[in-house]
Amino acid sequence: MSVSSRLGAWSRTAVIAAAVCLQLAAARNAAAQTPAPNFSVEPVNLGDCRVVVRIQNPRGGDQVGIVVDQTLIREQTVSAGRDRLTFALADPLRAGSVVRVRLNGSESVNTGGAAPLVAKVADKPGANAPEACKAEAEPDDESPFEASAFLGEVIDNFAPDAVANYKYSDPDALKSKGSFIFGFNFDYRLHGRSDSRVQWWVEGETMHGVRTADVDCAPSEQRPPVCDTATLGNVTEQAKFILKNATSLEVWASPRVEFHTLQGGTDSPAKLYAALVLGFIALDDAPQNGVYRSHHVGLGLAADAGSFKDSYLEVGWGKNELFSKDWDRLKISGLLSFSLERIPLWRDLGRVFVEMTIDNSLGSGPDSIRTFFGVDIDLKKGSQ
Repeated sequence: MSVSSRLGAWSRTAVIAAAVCLQLAAARNAAAQTPAPNFSVEPVNLGDCRVVVRIQNPRGGDQVGIVVDQTLIREQTVSAGRDRLTFALADPLRAGSVVRVRLNGSESVNTGGAAPLVAKVADKPGANAPEACKAEAEPDDESPFEASAFLGEVIDNFAPDAVANYKYSDPDALKSKGSFIFGFNFDYRLHGRSDSRVQWWVEGETMHGVRTADVDCAPSEQRPPVCDTATLGNVTEQAKFILKNATSLEVWASPRVEFHTLQGGTDSPAKLYAALVLGFIALDDAPQNGVYRSHHVGLGLAADAGSFKDSYLEVGWGKNELFSKDWDRLKISGLLSFSLERIPLWRDLGRVFVEMTIDNSLGSGPDSIRTFFGVDIDLKKGSQ
């Protein structure tokens, strides 16, 4: 066989092999693809107080809602493995009313469906009498208000020896710049429900600090309560001591919008958000009445449920008048929060938190890296 013939044979063989590989790959991809969800509505009758939507191949994170005539009923989030959604109605269905299903804001529900998924209310009486609708109306939403108190310490890992006359003059203190801290924070949902895709919140926080260098923890009858950090029973006394002897005060207010959910339908969903953080820092013995503004705008990701609920990572750009009056600083903060359920005394009251903040000049200016740790106490649970 000539060289050209052999090359031609090899070429044909290579083409055939490539075609077979492509077909096999396509077959594998087709087999690996998750079937698209398929929706249907259980029969609806006169006087019914609910509409049930069934789902084949549910896909976690989808937002499903229904429209009864012209009234949109609140959407629900599909969880993985959940094959039906029940929509409670405030008023009984009327004969001839039309129920339409929506998926992620669109009426194009089923793949390949030429028309929206519609169910017409039948004339025959339903299983529930009209007066039962009040009892079956949708349950109250989760509380839009959260509040907690926190107690712990902050270590200034990399901070100037003196900031605005706030000095660490003791050589031993310079080795571990830190403060005992106590404060309060709250969150209030201004708009949206707990399962809405877009939610508007406002957050506030106060933090009082007493420098560890200013506290004498030597054994004595007058030993301050903050020195006994291993004792969980004297939180009130520790908080009172910090409030009375505070040498710093930090206050923050932050409107934010949560606009997207990641890993919805799992045990650890997270919210993407944008925030404007406005605050000030007040220090003892500092000029300008000791008050310095600190603001930034940022984007973040916050755990919305699961074992690490309320943990977050945020990156922003702003100013800190302790170091500069210009908007020229990179700000990064991350917080890890987890429950104390293994500690019998505190399992229903608080969560442990560890937080790190970075305030960087991106140049030759002063920088700050701080590490916080302590206990966050849910005030709503603590008051029950």
